[in-house]
Amino acid sequence: MPELPEVETIVKELRTEISGDIISNVDIFRSNPIIQGDLPKFKFELKGKKFIDVTRRAKYLIFHLKPKSFLIAHLRMTGKFIISSYDSEPSKYTRVWFKLKSGRILIFDDVRCFGTLEIQKNLNNSNSLIKLGIEPLSKEMSPRFFLRKLSKSKRKIKSVLLDQKIVAGLGNIYVSEILFRSGINPQSEVCQLQKKDWIKIIKFTRTILEEAVRNNGTTISDFRRVDDKTGKFQQFLQVYGKTNQPCPKCGIPIQRIIQQQRSTFFCLDCQKIKP
Repeated sequence: MPELPEVETIVKELRTEISGDIISNVDIFRSNPIIQGDLPKFKFELKGKKFIDVTRRAKYLIFHLKPKSFLIAHLRMTGKFIISSYDSEPSKYTRVWFKLKSGRILIFDDVRCFGTLEIQKNLNNSNSLIKLGIEPLSKEMSPRFFLRKLSKSKRKIKSVLLDQKIVAGLGNIYVSEILFRSGINPQSEVCQLQKKDWIKIIKFTRTILEEAVRNNGTTISDFRRVDDKTGKFQQFLQVYGKTNQPCPKCGIPIQRIIQQQRSTFFCLDCQKIKP
């Protein structure tokens, strides 16, 4: 699933490509992504609207439209947006075509069809958005926030950082990398962590996400940019997907365990559980 850097990459590219363009028509090839279910209303609400901006909230893309409304998209596992010429043919994975006045098409493709699209007049009306936690690059991401909220919690640090109701936008790849650089074992209970540990987590969260954004995200399997190119940050991963490869710090083999049905990668020596 695309995480914050991948979504931010798509947002920047879409903002450049479609800002100022107008939706002339909408073709729906499969209804699954339209979570509100009313397909005629979905088309009606979009036809004739102008794209004025594209932004991000956590892993959601938000298309700002004029007259005022919002198209909110989540790519889930395999969703992607592609800009194509008007003479394109839909593929078997094409879910929605947004035909543009410029003569191009904004294509929403999704192999597994888990991605979602919704229209809202106001962002506060979206159940998807109102339940989200703090942004990992915001000023709210502070040691005080975590110590106040989690000082007595026995939850594992990895599950906390993946919890979108606490921190919104992080996923499996980046949490593994953040905890490795912070020297914190992913199985550590958050009540064991001190202020200095949270300072490191916050520091490396910012560092890693900014590095990933500069490299247009990470492509492990499905993520593609708007021009269908891959990201480059996979070249800089230190532990994710590196099972039994030598740790870049100490040389012992990287370990893989399962937490919450997801793979976790870490170094037993560099990321010891605190006593």
